[in-house]
Amino acid sequence: MRILIGSLYFYFISFLFSKVNGFLTQRTSPVSSFPFYNYSYLNLSSVSQAQAPKTARALNFSYNAIEKITKRDFEGFHVLEVLDLSHNHIKDIEPGAFENLLSLVSVDLSFNDKNLLVSGLAPHLKLIPTSGASGPSQIYMYFQKSAEAALEPSAPAELLPHLEDPPNPGNVNPRFRQRRTEENKTSPPAATLRPDLCGAPINGLLDLSRTKLSNEELTAKLDADLCQAQLGTVLEFNISHSDLEMDLLSLFILFLPMKDIQSVDASYNRITINNIDVEAICHFPFSNFSFLNISNNPINSLETVCLPASITVIDLSFTNISTIPANFAKKLSKLERMYVQGNQLIYTVRPENPSATPRPPPGTVQISAISLVRNQAGTPIESLPESVKHLKVSNCSIVELPEWFANRMQELLFLDLSSNRISMLPDLPISLQQLDISNSDIKIIPPRFKSLSNVTVFNIQNNKLTEMHPEYFPSTLTTCDISKNKLKVLSLTKALENLESLNVSGNLITRLEPACQLPSLTNLDSSHNLISELPDHLGQSLLMLKHFNLSGNKISFLQRGSLPASLEELDISDNAITTIVQDTFGQLTSLSVLTVQGKHFFCNCDLYWFVNIYIRNPHLQINGKDDLRCSFPPDRRGSLVKSSNLTLLHCSLGIQMAITACMAILVVLVLTGLCWRFDGLWYVRMGWYWCMAKRRQYKKRPENKPFDAFISYSEHDADWTKEHLLKKLETDGFKICYHERDFKPGHPVLGNIFYCIENSHKVLFVLSPSFVNSCWCQYELYFAEHRVLDENQDSLIMVVLEDLPPDSVPQKFSKLRKLLKRKTYLKWSPEEHKQKIFWHQLAAVLKTTNEPLVRAENGPNEDVIEME
Repeated sequence: MRILIGSLYFYFISFLFSKVNGFLTQRTSPVSSFPFYNYSYLNLSSVSQAQAPKTARALNFSYNAIEKITKRDFEGFHVLEVLDLSHNHIKDIEPGAFENLLSLVSVDLSFNDKNLLVSGLAPHLKLIPTSGASGPSQIYMYFQKSAEAALEPSAPAELLPHLEDPPNPGNVNPRFRQRRTEENKTSPPAATLRPDLCGAPINGLLDLSRTKLSNEELTAKLDADLCQAQLGTVLEFNISHSDLEMDLLSLFILFLPMKDIQSVDASYNRITINNIDVEAICHFPFSNFSFLNISNNPINSLETVCLPASITVIDLSFTNISTIPANFAKKLSKLERMYVQGNQLIYTVRPENPSATPRPPPGTVQISAISLVRNQAGTPIESLPESVKHLKVSNCSIVELPEWFANRMQELLFLDLSSNRISMLPDLPISLQQLDISNSDIKIIPPRFKSLSNVTVFNIQNNKLTEMHPEYFPSTLTTCDISKNKLKVLSLTKALENLESLNVSGNLITRLEPACQLPSLTNLDSSHNLISELPDHLGQSLLMLKHFNLSGNKISFLQRGSLPASLEELDISDNAITTIVQDTFGQLTSLSVLTVQGKHFFCNCDLYWFVNIYIRNPHLQINGKDDLRCSFPPDRRGSLVKSSNLTLLHCSLGIQMAITACMAILVVLVLTGLCWRFDGLWYVRMGWYWCMAKRRQYKKRPENKPFDAFISYSEHDADWTKEHLLKKLETDGFKICYHERDFKPGHPVLGNIFYCIENSHKVLFVLSPSFVNSCWCQYELYFAEHRVLDENQDSLIMVVLEDLPPDSVPQKFSKLRKLLKRKTYLKWSPEEHKQKIFWHQLAAVLKTTNEPLVRAENGPNEDVIEME
């Protein structure tokens, strides 16, 4: 054991002394039990010039100009254990120089004069008893030729009988074992020691991850003598995922030349911690070293860990440690971030001698180990540095925290207790800002949780909560995750006015009921619940909501006002939506991402606006629209929603009414044009007057008409009508209705016209170009035509006073045009012989209806209808 401890001292002290430059005066360890002194780089020519104290246990005389070692140089150094004389000019060693150094364990004479041969040193390195040892021991001497002698063959191995490799090579640093091996070879030094094979950092990072280097290869790349220039610039070192099998202290000894190193990543290897307690010499020269990742290594225990005290971040995840020992806080007093997730922080009790345990009888259960979460000393977490601000102890089988935790950890800001077996919310320090206690067995949130007045992030997902009391939550809370619990009612009260993100997915909530406005809430995840509809005032209560997840619910109806206008992302996947009010999405002017994955969409007119307007909107990102399929109606089941053949005309009542109105207006315009072209207004007006007149005259329609004829003429033809036509007909005994004489004063003109036509057997029209242009003549001809149609009698007599081409007659006088085309009219002629024929024919036509004519000859009719 003495030799083993001595070897460990040498590995550490020799590197510490020989590679730390710039010490111009002696440096004494603060540990009084192991004084060591450094006299390197002082240009000493002899050991005695240093005047080292006799109580020194370690001396460093490297990098000087010493040429000879005498017996007087080390008189009185009875407790000297480590001696470094490398990098000098030593040519000779006086016999017996090391004879009185009874405690000497290690001597380094490498890089001295080439004449200092091992064969010459052998007589001086005889076996000497070591103090406190039960038997003879050896001095471990490490000798390497100078640069000039390295090119010559080494001494034969048989000349080095006393320089055998030390016992227990597993505890010897690989770098020194490699040197000892090279001294036993007859060939030149191995190529791995060439400076060009040193690890070269890039921007301060020396990355040897996934290189699968052996211990010897790693030692060669980090050789303190050949790679000093490269190692001095290393700030970060990565040796992760390399299957490195080494003691943690031996690994850190390799880092000693990296004087400015700041972080080391040695995760995913096979690094262990030696069970020898080296706390007395656990002092590293690093001042900037702050980060260490040794996760996923079989460390097992932290009792004897030896690490630089300057570490502020350490990752001990998945290292098989079961306790955090009582001295851990003292060793890493500056630690701020600590990760120990994936370890089982429990006490495990096993039998001391498993082979002596009697074989149990058949059918019994044999217990080989018992794990406890608490013993007489307390919980497995025995100590933590009070400076820790970030602590992650997830998945560690913890059921409770130590009683001292809340009072001692006053600087803790982040705590991860997820995936443990905690059933009650523990007492926590008031400084805590973020708490993760998910995947546990908590059933209630106690009122004392409100006392954590600095908590802003709270994660309690996948527990057993059945109720949520917002009044128990700190008012500073901004992010809360209560997903995967058993909540049935979600109450959003004013106590959560600072809440910005809320996740309540995976519960049993049936309805969202915000009791007041939540002005800070921007992210709400209520997916995978039992929500069937959204409140009408939800949009007004969540005015700042930007991200809303409603997927996996039972929503069938989305209406205007149920969604906040501020939404930017909306997920309505896997619902049973059958109706979306047309302007539901139209008011979401900020919406940029819409997720609609699922197969429960009804491709009918209720969803036309969603299918054809929003899904095809190029400015809106629709996730899942390419796979969205219809489930109703049956004839479209399974078809893609985006290929729906719904049309705007088919689904929009407003557009249907607009098109109908346009068509009606178009028809009216067409009819108006036609009426204008074919005097339709005139016909309408005449029809109105005819109907009104018929309504008034229908009951008093005369059976015996008092007039034989009514004469219709224009004012231009009035002279001829009065002087010739009227005088001749009345002379011949016909009773003629003449408007200047027979129209009753005070009655409407149209009424008089209608009365005269109705009470005359014949209507005699004096046709001339001025007739067709006369408004009153048009009325008289219109009424006469209607009478012909009504009574089915040919009572019209046409007298053409002047030539009237048939095409000059307006289209509205269809009867007149037909009569003129059939030449069924009488034409007046200025010739006398033709006038006689004219009068004869006219009298004959007037007499075609004998009854009125007879009545006219027999006297006036007694049943003349008086006009009203």
